[in-house]
Amino acid sequence: MQLTPITTTIGSEVSGVDLCADLTATLGEQIHDALVERAVLVFRDQPIDPQTHLDLAAALGEVGATHPLYPSVTGFPQVNIIPNDAAHPPESEVWHSDLSCKANPPFAAVLRAELIPPVGGDTLWVDMRAACTALPDELRAQVVDRRAFHSLAHGFRVLEGYGHTDRQRSLSTTSDDTTAEHPVIVRHPVSGREVLYVNESFTERMVGMGDAAGAAVLERLFAFARHPRFQMRLRWRRNTVVIWDNWATQHFASGDHYPMYDREMQRVTVASSRRAGLFSNQPAPARR
Repeated sequence: MQLTPITTTIGSEVSGVDLCADLTATLGEQIHDALVERAVLVFRDQPIDPQTHLDLAAALGEVGATHPLYPSVTGFPQVNIIPNDAAHPPESEVWHSDLSCKANPPFAAVLRAELIPPVGGDTLWVDMRAACTALPDELRAQVVDRRAFHSLAHGFRVLEGYGHTDRQRSLSTTSDDTTAEHPVIVRHPVSGREVLYVNESFTERMVGMGDAAGAAVLERLFAFARHPRFQMRLRWRRNTVVIWDNWATQHFASGDHYPMYDREMQRVTVASSRRAGLFSNQPAPARR
């Protein structure tokens, strides 16, 4: 397995691997550890079937539950279909870390390109480890011992704008695990690196701060993390498979292909890391 870096801190193209034939326990360990190091792994020309898709996710940790708002591949309930078409406008044009509203957000996601528009529909990721390292001292001092409140309803408020009231109502019945408080700066459960853990989608407010002051701090953090120096951008091709570390990154799916072209992805969520288990929710220590 060879890794070619995409940027200095985040993302690598992986070659020398046939996921359909070479997926062993040893390779699963190598992919897991490369993922923790590089945060996003890109595999091109991998025509995997749903079972292999699940096996790849299981090699990284425990496979997570299906997402309640998306359909699944027939016979494979843990393989979600994420469509963008006339009935499903893009919903991910906001920087987010998947389901940070849970007490134990998922470790990773394995996404396969099924239907790709001839132009547009790129996905971007931001390295929240690099963003955390680069935080100005005065901004870090404001947040290092703080927590933020994340909620599922806040993350999917876009549904109201699309008139998807039935899907919006279903959010309240998905589970009781729809809100959580997390430290603004966490320690990655596997690498131990500091991660800036807030995102525009699910992070609703700062805890223990007034509304205006908290909103101002969050906006500064969101704007800082949007800097291109922390980002990578991917042009999809059919049968591209991408794995990302959801504890270390945020992502943004560009909807610029819509409504001219359709787009369909298939995703399996990895709930935990094979080396560290579930998200530990531990704050990073203050610098001394």
